[in-house]
Amino acid sequence: MKISQEIITQVKEANPIEVVLGSYLSLKKAGKNFKALCPFHNEKTPSFLISPEKGIYHCFGCGKSGNVFTFMMEYNNLNFNDAVRTLAEKAGIKIQTTASNNENEELYKVNEFAAEFFHSMLLRNKQSPAWSWIKSREIKESTIETFMLGYAPVEPIILEKAKANKINTRDLEKLGLLSNGRPAFRHKIIFPIRNRWNKVLGFGTRVLDDSEPKYINSMESAIFKKGNILYGLYETGKFLKEEAILVEGYMDLITLQQAGINNVVASMGTSLTETQAKTLKLYTDKVTILYDGDQSGIKAAERAIDILLSASLEVKVLILPDNEDPDSFIRKFGKIDFSKAQSFEEFKFKNCATVEEKSALIKNFQQTLAKIPDEIRRELWATEIAHKLNINKKFLLESSQQNLHLIKRTVNHKNMETLETELLGLASSSPKVSELLIKDSFNPTTVELKPFFDMVYNGAKCSDLLNEITDENIKNIVVTAGLSLENMEDLEKMVEGYINSINKIKKNIRKDEIRKIIEKGTVSEETLREYQQLINS
Repeated sequence: MKISQEIITQVKEANPIEVVLGSYLSLKKAGKNFKALCPFHNEKTPSFLISPEKGIYHCFGCGKSGNVFTFMMEYNNLNFNDAVRTLAEKAGIKIQTTASNNENEELYKVNEFAAEFFHSMLLRNKQSPAWSWIKSREIKESTIETFMLGYAPVEPIILEKAKANKINTRDLEKLGLLSNGRPAFRHKIIFPIRNRWNKVLGFGTRVLDDSEPKYINSMESAIFKKGNILYGLYETGKFLKEEAILVEGYMDLITLQQAGINNVVASMGTSLTETQAKTLKLYTDKVTILYDGDQSGIKAAERAIDILLSASLEVKVLILPDNEDPDSFIRKFGKIDFSKAQSFEEFKFKNCATVEEKSALIKNFQQTLAKIPDEIRRELWATEIAHKLNINKKFLLESSQQNLHLIKRTVNHKNMETLETELLGLASSSPKVSELLIKDSFNPTTVELKPFFDMVYNGAKCSDLLNEITDENIKNIVVTAGLSLENMEDLEKMVEGYINSINKIKKNIRKDEIRKIIEKGTVSEETLREYQQLINS
């Protein structure tokens, strides 16, 4: 059941954001806004800004953004409906629910059905090959329950169960549970992947033998974006405050958790993303990378260091012996000695036999130092690294600053999606900007943004959008853009600048498309004329 929009609006208006957040945080007046120490990461100087006028907050330290509902969800570990109900009860408002039309909610329900089905398939036969595999990995029954592990049978039983539970097969296909009318996962161990609100986003799967590939994830869907998710966050998030142990895979996390190491999350592979690093920053300031002990794991750790440093995290690395992973190491030796973890500088340092080797190492450290946003930490690390490399610290810092400028320049070269998302934030925070866009008949190219622009054109405000936007990156850009309006005067020129930049990108994309057609030799006269016009415009 879904709470009606009228009730949500009523509850929001009855709970001013500064009053609600002021009951949890110590607020200080900052012009027409308020500032506080961010509750989502450790800091000594307030960087958490609350705008009563717009009904939103944003932390300029960790990037966390939201409205009064998202604050209640994050701070008190509530889902959206419970956050609304909590604030409604406080304001004496009675909640009435209506049937949900939210497609994502339906997809979550389908995934929950699938998770329960796979789980029951594992538990029903304790003489099966799946159960034998579970026992061979020394997984306890309590762990099976905690992570709701399952088994996808060879037979298409899921189709019968879906029909009995009135599950739409189209939804099963959207989520990658069906492929060409047949179950996509067969004869595999199943790992449900949940978000921090306990909703099943997708599934990880493993074969029961040593064939390759061993692990396959759900296909990307409206609710599953692998690069945005950390496995185990729902089960272990509350243990991450002091430090997070970052591992690669499902079994690494499960084995560590079973061994009593609860502060662990998995990146579901070796390609850690910036979004995953930013998510970690919401929970902790310290991360220890615990990847596999092979060359692939070492290289992955090197890449992860820079990504984690960019998110203002303190990073250590613990590399296991060659051909060992956390799962196998724990099962062989019983425990891992985390006191042997190295700082990122110790991990990266290598004894160099030649000038070329030392030069490459220096460049590596220059690039890494450039990823550290905090100037004091960058200076302190530069001092230590320069001493160890026996080079001038000034040279190391100046070079890292050059790299830092290059990185910032790349970030500032915005793509169309970023520009359109910023425009959404501006329009949702200013009726004037919205009017200008409507007058210009602006329609975003980015498909994901179209429903949000429709909401704004129908009068929705920034704080309203935050109830609907699930992508943290989009949410943060929208809020940051909305807050930046306080420093803008000529809105017409600003909107014109955005639209010109977006149109320029569109033209370049179209030119590239036509150029490829020309190279194939299949271009028409009309397309050639279009190409010439694009070049001349």
